[in-house]
Amino acid sequence: MRPIIMAHRGFSRAFPENTMIAFREAVAAGAEGIELDVQPAEEGRLVVIHDHSLDRTTEGCGLVRQRPFDYVTSLSAGNWFDTKFADERVPSLERVLQWAQHHDVQLNIELKHLPEDRKRTAIEAVRLLKLYPQRKRPVISSFDHPVLRMLEGAEADKALLSAGAVLEPERYKEEHGITGLHVHYSMLTPAEIRWLEGRGIAVRMYTVNHPDDLEQLCRLRCSCVITDDPALALRIRNKAQQPAK
Repeated sequence: MRPIIMAHRGFSRAFPENTMIAFREAVAAGAEGIELDVQPAEEGRLVVIHDHSLDRTTEGCGLVRQRPFDYVTSLSAGNWFDTKFADERVPSLERVLQWAQHHDVQLNIELKHLPEDRKRTAIEAVRLLKLYPQRKRPVISSFDHPVLRMLEGAEADKALLSAGAVLEPERYKEEHGITGLHVHYSMLTPAEIRWLEGRGIAVRMYTVNHPDDLEQLCRLRCSCVITDDPALALRIRNKAQQPAK
């Protein structure tokens, strides 16, 4: 088994994160998956942006959840990265799902809501995934573990996001219905990866950018490597999979 290469916030090494151009260029580079961050605007409609605040990656300000959907999606999400990307707007999740229907790419939708928005975020995510079925079954992941119980009926697998190793991952599988664990690449040993994968828990490692780390992880039997530079990761993975001469 070789890990699939998933583009972290799209091809974010070379393009502004969580934008349509970053997603398109990731697919063009050969990425087999795309990780994106989702949270609700004021009305509960889901937009694609990492931070709870608009300040870092747009010319707007304030909390995403306190700004109207039309305002958030009118903001440039590319000008902060380079002025040549000034026309890139904050995409909606609906727009990304519509686009992805035409591509053989797996979406990893990370729910970034605040706790008070947990229920409405889950409801809207389930609705959109039913409305726009994907070619490849998506993954919904979150650091907010209770939301994973609220995704009944979602046309997606569920994955636990963790900053470190997880105690009793099989209990999470039973109680939350997870089929994946997303964890920082430094947090698991090769033996732990094999143990989890052997119990039906797909291990997806984030965020792997250094060539040495990419080469090491591409030789392990984890399900997925998440990276800012999918082009580099694909070159390293494909080389690592070649038989020794």
